[in-house]
Amino acid sequence: MMKLRLAAPEYLIDIDPLAGELGYIREHEGEVRIGAMTRHRDILASELLARRLTMFTDAERLIADPLVRNRGTIGGALCQADPAEDLSSVIAALHGRAVIRGPSGEREISMREFHVGPYETVVGPAEMLVEVRVPLHESGGSAYEKVKRRAGDWAVAAAGAALWMSGGTIEGAGIGLTAVGGGVTSERAEAALVGNQPSEELFAQAATLAAEHCDPVADQRGSVEYKRHLAGELTRRALRRAAARALGEEA
Repeated sequence: MMKLRLAAPEYLIDIDPLAGELGYIREHEGEVRIGAMTRHRDILASELLARRLTMFTDAERLIADPLVRNRGTIGGALCQADPAEDLSSVIAALHGRAVIRGPSGEREISMREFHVGPYETVVGPAEMLVEVRVPLHESGGSAYEKVKRRAGDWAVAAAGAALWMSGGTIEGAGIGLTAVGGGVTSERAEAALVGNQPSEELFAQAATLAAEHCDPVADQRGSVEYKRHLAGELTRRALRRAAARALGEEA
């Protein structure tokens, strides 16, 4: 935020000593809990996430460069709240929650409500994000797709998808969109998936709804039309891969 000249604090507090307490990835009571000081490199290396919440692994492979992944944390990424940041969409698609701690105790909030605008979150002045909690589902699969101009760059557009299956039918779905405005998720696209069997036609329908939902801004990375096209295409690809993983069909 300081680099972007969006913040000019009078004082800085070094929270790196908290990494030992808030740097972890663990399974607990049907969910995965990730400490806010967990570094990108540890998320990428996590066997638990690769096996149960593969979208995290997909996204981390495409985030920034080794220097950033070695030092940056999941909490820092989420609280910066850059519209082109990847993990917010990942966690929102997986229906995850953020745990915020302050003088009055802890509170949980859906990741879908965590951001109130570009570079703004619900974390108060005397509060700190301490943990992310993501529910686990049996017979589930997830995937993340991204287009960027070069290695280490922000996304032109990206999309994540999660599907939970029951007897060959989609019983739950999550879609997260990155860098295309209009909110981090597409509830209309998610609703169109639930109760149906996975198919290319269904995924195309959901992708169209996701593209219609987004509100991209033209910039040096692409036009509005190009970004909206990417939102739809990447959603379709992510849904296809998520379904293959949920059904155990990925090569």
